[in-house]
Amino acid sequence: MLVAVLYILFGFNLVSIIMEKTNAMYKDIRFWLVLASLFMLVWLTVKSYPV
Repeated sequence: MLVAVLYILFGFNLVSIIMEKTNAMYKDIRFWLVLASLFMLVWLTVKSYPV
């Protein structure tokens, strides 16, 4: 349940960053930070559930 909420929050953050009309460099850094955090969350989720 908590993981699903985190995924939804990351999705909202990515959409808001993509739709912003601000400085491109600041937007780019935030985009990659959120994307890296999302990949880390996916990796931890996959690693924590045994197949």
